[in-house]
Amino acid sequence: MIPIVYFRSSSFNCHRFCPMQYYMEYTLGWRGPSNKKADKGTIVHKVLEICAVAKKGLQDGKKIIVDDQIGRVSTGNYKPEYLNKVIARVYKYYTSRIPHHEWTEKDAKDCEKWSWKALHYNKGMFDPRNRDVVAAEPHFDFNIEEDWSKYSYIIKDEEVSGHLAMKGTIDLVTDLGEGVYEVIDWKTGRRLDWATGQKKTQSSMFVDPQLRIYHYALKRMFPDISSFLITIYFINDGGAYTLHFQDKDLQSTEEMLKQKFEFIKNTSNPKLIRQLDPAQSWKCSKLCHQGMSTFEDTHVTPIKEHRPRQKTSHGDTMTKCEQTRYMIKKYGIDWVTEHVSHPDHQIAKYQAPGEV
Repeated sequence: MIPIVYFRSSSFNCHRFCPMQYYMEYTLGWRGPSNKKADKGTIVHKVLEICAVAKKGLQDGKKIIVDDQIGRVSTGNYKPEYLNKVIARVYKYYTSRIPHHEWTEKDAKDCEKWSWKALHYNKGMFDPRNRDVVAAEPHFDFNIEEDWSKYSYIIKDEEVSGHLAMKGTIDLVTDLGEGVYEVIDWKTGRRLDWATGQKKTQSSMFVDPQLRIYHYALKRMFPDISSFLITIYFINDGGAYTLHFQDKDLQSTEEMLKQKFEFIKNTSNPKLIRQLDPAQSWKCSKLCHQGMSTFEDTHVTPIKEHRPRQKTSHGDTMTKCEQTRYMIKKYGIDWVTEHVSHPDHQIAKYQAPGEV
């Protein structure tokens, strides 16, 4: 059994990508360092968040808002040179706290370019400053109070019980009038479903777990609204795609959550991506930290590969992924969950995207 206490869209999609990666990151707590492209995306998101919070402040009659990261920001100064200073302040804040990258002048220019690209798209259609802002970066955290969502686990001799929680953060919620809210979600990366390797399309996005989870959460946050537009805007790969979600879609979303929850909870031997789709096995050594690192210099004793015909060469130290798979087979998943978890990890702990 894998103890699962919450979903966020990234954890759901991580399991779709590779069940073993999900187990190692969300159950055992072995997270790898962030990559530079994702961190540049975080910087751009922060700039757009500040624009949205400033607009909400302006709507509420405030001349200044105080951001937790960069401090005071004017709500009414729309001059390009002022926003460039805001972008520079955001860039300085994040790059000073993410030291494992070698930051270059090109990175700074990319962040500025992408920020303006998002704001200028289609004559400012998705510029928060041109919107009636309901909420900027609202967090959600609620339990699904259903019989199917109950859980009870024994973890390190302690009982952990409750109902499955939904956690996450939505980029921007705006009011279009006549009882319709539109969510805008910015993406600086590729328009790709990493679980399948396929380009995302309008039809595939309607069943995309992230957008489904957002709609499910939005209904909890704004119960009087029955019609939501969710626009996912790929700044650098394809532009904007808008989906319409209504109350009738909630049941199928909850069924999706139920099936995934029960599947994960009842897993005793999580599969690797190469077992699900051998054509995508290259991702283990190119995209996944668990397939590119070992347990050396951790509290877990590393094991050298001694078996024939394995992924790791004979005599080399097993990767985290391969060693975890080996230990599950030898000792069982409950033993691995208890003895191989990162010492600082708590299964119920949630870190919002963008936190540094």
